[in-house]
Amino acid sequence: MTMKERVTVSIPADLLAWAKGASSGNFSAYVERALRAQALSEASQAVAQWRGDATAAIEELADVFGEEVA
Repeated sequence: MTMKERVTVSIPADLLAWAKGASSGNFSAYVERALRAQALSEASQAVAQWRGDATAAIEELADVFGEEVA
């Protein structure tokens, strides 16, 4: 099981309100999914630059990490 750590962040009130509404009551899980998706997106861009094939890199990373990356 992955160890979780409590953090404090400051974000604009309107963005917080939107995210809370979109989170279906589990804000922490929503933020975790958003951060993982961003990390996978950035990793896929780096792999694509290295390999020269963005679509394959995104699909491959999504398969490896079990996440959908848009």
